[in-house]
Amino acid sequence: MLLGDDERAAPAMGRRGFLGFAAAAVSAAVPVASGMVTSVAARVVTGGVVSGITAAPVLLGSGSAEAAPLAGGVRRLSLHNINTNERFDGVYWADGHYKPDALRKLDVLLRDHRAKQVCHYDPRLFDLLARVHQSVGSDDPFEVICGFRSRRTNAMARRRSRGVAKESYHTRGMAIDIRLPDTQLRAISETAKAMQGGGVGFYPRSGFVHLDVGPVRSW
Repeated sequence: MLLGDDERAAPAMGRRGFLGFAAAAVSAAVPVASGMVTSVAARVVTGGVVSGITAAPVLLGSGSAEAAPLAGGVRRLSLHNINTNERFDGVYWADGHYKPDALRKLDVLLRDHRAKQVCHYDPRLFDLLARVHQSVGSDDPFEVICGFRSRRTNAMARRRSRGVAKESYHTRGMAIDIRLPDTQLRAISETAKAMQGGGVGFYPRSGFVHLDVGPVRSW
């Protein structure tokens, strides 16, 4: 699994870029069935093998998830997890509500596949991603470098780099590290910073932008 750099609590604190460690990606994309995740556990089919996945606690931010304005009556996302080769391309919000099946699919796509844990993501992050994608005018899906990070995986990353926060927003289902093949990283970073939706970290050497829906800050 590729691990992106982690965020610091304050923008003034410097960080060193790292990708940590990697694992081989699954060779084929796998559609995730709706209703897969429960409050206790989930099962996902990956590369033809059914694996048990533990559901992490629900950890949502304190702000309103409905606050992010987007054009049109639907909100959609297109994501490609480069670690598992799984994809999501569809509507996650329509008719004034988030679509539970779509949110479950996104939670599974962004799971910590190393620890086999799924976290219920803060949907404000999906709104932020949709707004950024809409604003930069990309035709490509977001490539996901790192989504949810379990406590165990985060601790492993902390042992490898001093730049990893103990209380990472990745462990709370509130952060993601992404890139767009057809868009410069700086354009993604500057667009996200202008939206004031949370934290934005720019990592040109590692090849991604960190986004989270924690306090507004940038580095």
